[in-house]
Amino acid sequence: MDFEKEVLSGLKIHRDGVISRGVFVRLLAFCLLTAGSAQAMRPGPAGSACLIGTGLGGLPEYEENFEKWADGIEEICRNLDHAKVTRLDGRTLRKDRFLSAFEEILQEQPDEAWIFLIGHGSHDGRDYKFNIRGPDITGSELQKFLEARGPGRTFVVAATSASGALLDSLGGSGQVVVTATRSASERQPPLFISFLIEAAASPEADSDKDGRVSLAEAFQFAERRVAQWYEERGRIRTEHAQMKDVSPERALASSAFLSQPPEQAYLNLEAQELARQRSVLEREVEDLRLRKSEYSEGEYFNLLEKLLVEISELSERISQLEGPE
Repeated sequence: MDFEKEVLSGLKIHRDGVISRGVFVRLLAFCLLTAGSAQAMRPGPAGSACLIGTGLGGLPEYEENFEKWADGIEEICRNLDHAKVTRLDGRTLRKDRFLSAFEEILQEQPDEAWIFLIGHGSHDGRDYKFNIRGPDITGSELQKFLEARGPGRTFVVAATSASGALLDSLGGSGQVVVTATRSASERQPPLFISFLIEAAASPEADSDKDGRVSLAEAFQFAERRVAQWYEERGRIRTEHAQMKDVSPERALASSAFLSQPPEQAYLNLEAQELARQRSVLEREVEDLRLRKSEYSEGEYFNLLEKLLVEISELSERISQLEGPE
């Protein structure tokens, strides 16, 4: 689907008075959220494997964010060399399916394995829990998987609340663990993963200017942007991402890459700047969804409509500058 055309078509219909504001906003949200999943997952040899798990949202606005972020991670994973991508929806799938996916990785023994957990996390005083339908995935089960992994590099990105609780039990030789929070006590839904996704396509994140963005660079970029996000809005920061890499000077995280192939970057400098502005607005939408309960329905949809219209207009300008593919 060409989501920009769909969005702009909906914008024109709305301005002509044919559909209501609520319907228009939902159309925009649907187009923007589904844009990242237009392509099918690409299976491939066992050179690398990506497992992307989304958990229970609880509220529609949370689920929309989790799905959008999973789409962004899926796109990154598709661009890893020979990546086999597995995506699991914890709203419908139970623990046994997640554990069988871990077992598949252990049996296939890929040179490189990535585990992304996107959703709500909690801690019961004894163990971390990734919230899915039925019994949750626990930190102990993640630990068991990593201990059985054997040779090969493994990267775990726990982009959930309370994920900092994993740092004491996970992470060893050949492994990197990234958590969106520094402890179990940071329980608010974090935005960290959205900045990590942005880093993969950001020239700014490429600090050594080698044309690629490593996991270490992406983490530093995301952590910096999270701090700026809260500071600029005068809000108390509720998330502090952490990285555990026991290799010297984070050598392992520095040699694992998330970046898009260079030819997929925007060629026009103005388009690059507009894309950066669009990323800021998209994150405003994500944050707004997480705080929906703070507004009346009318206030929420007014704010959402304004942001989505601005995003669609920026997308149109980017398309004009970049020209046909």
